This record gives sequence, structure tokens and C-alpha cells, in this order.
Amino acid sequence: MTLCLLATLPLVSSAQQWLTVKTGGGISTAIGPAGITPGLATTFGLGYKHQLSNRLIAEGNILLDGRSMSYPTGVPDANDQMIYFLAGGSYVQVPLTIQYKIPFRKKELKPYRTGQPSSYFFIEGGPYLSYGLAVTPFLDASIIASYEGGDDSITLAQQEPRKLDVGIVAGMGVNFKLGDKGKYRLSVGTRANYGMLNVYKDTRLGTSSNFSAVGYLALDINLTKRKHIKHRW
Repeated sequence: MTLCLLATLPLVSSAQQWLTVKTGGGISTAIGPAGITPGLATTFGLGYKHQLSNRLIAEGNILLDGRSMSYPTGVPDANDQMIYFLAGGSYVQVPLTIQYKIPFRKKELKPYRTGQPSSYFFIEGGPYLSYGLAVTPFLDASIIASYEGGDDSITLAQQEPRKLDVGIVAGMGVNFKLGDKGKYRLSVGTRANYGMLNVYKDTRLGTSSNFSAVGYLALDINLTKRKHIKHRW
């Protein structure tokens, strides 16, 4: 649905358009392993917003995502404390989302035209694609050793992490107009990213999929001078 809507963007020439700068941070973890300790997640990048209707906005981002977490190794140190392995990585993430706007106030209406509300609440969701620039997973040495020497041994290539990740993103936030001219807007929101692919190439090493929850600030810069958008719905 997201891709179909984005394909119609060139046809909606009278809509509002924004360039957005986004930065934020939160927590990062992995779904699957037991006893994992969440770590820090960071995000920064640029995006483009295109208004589809008076309530729907399509957004695409190119973000640099950093993620860290600690896996329990099952091995105690000299003080009988669990040794943890720091894992994670940095990804270039491209999420495509659709935002649904809920204005705080009733908007100014004119025949077939609607103005931008001074502030509104929104919910959003869609798919994302990311590529790992540097990915470090936890490789359990005991599992690798159990297959060593046999015909089905785990090779070095199979121990390499999967760099490609595909998942879904969902979030919510508020958007405010900055100043009287409507050139700039500020978004304060939160997003959750759920990866659907196993980080390990070989499933014998276990299952581990990315998950992060971040809060962010985004500055929207209006690329059009229109005070209203035309609509017939």
C-alpha cells in the first residue's frame, strides 16, 4: 500500500512538500536470545514528506542507525560474574511510512481547500529496508565447536552476519508550526523498528532479529509556498 501511494506522488502536484532533518535516540535490543541486555540506539538523517490528502502524508527517510546490545556468554569471570559480549552495528535505514494526521483544532476550510493546522497529533507506519555498514553479532563458540570436524561444520562464511534487514516501523508524535509564515514545522515523536530477518546467516547459531525504540526530533522545511492544498475527498 505504501509503495502504491508513493507511486502517485508525481500526480499530486498541488500538495505540500517538506524536506525533513531527523535526529534521536533510544534503546536497542534483539528478539530471540534469552538474558540479553538492551543498549543504546541512535538515529540521524534526512527525509522527504509529501501530502497525499488533508489527513495523509507519505514520508521517506535515509537514516544512519546505530544499535548496541549485550549478549550473555554463559561463561563466568574470576568473580563468578557473567561475561557479556557487546554486539550491534550501524545501518543505513530507509523507512517508508504513511502518517495519519489528527489536528488539535478544527482546520480552516474553504471550497475544495484546506489549510495546514498549527499543530496536530499523528500516527504512522510502514516497511523499512536497511543495510549494515558494520554488524557484530554474538557467535556462541560452543555451538560452532559442536559441529567442527563433521560434514556439516559451520564455515566462516556461514558465521558472517546478515547485512540486509527488512522490517516494519510504527510510531506516533506531534507536529507544531514554527513561526507565522509556516516555513518550518517541528515534529516530536517516537518510533519502534522490528526486524524480520535473522541476523545470523546460519540458523544453527540461533535466532536474533533487530528491535529498537527511539524518540526523535524532526525539523520540516516547507518546499512549497502554498497556504492551502486542493482536495476533493
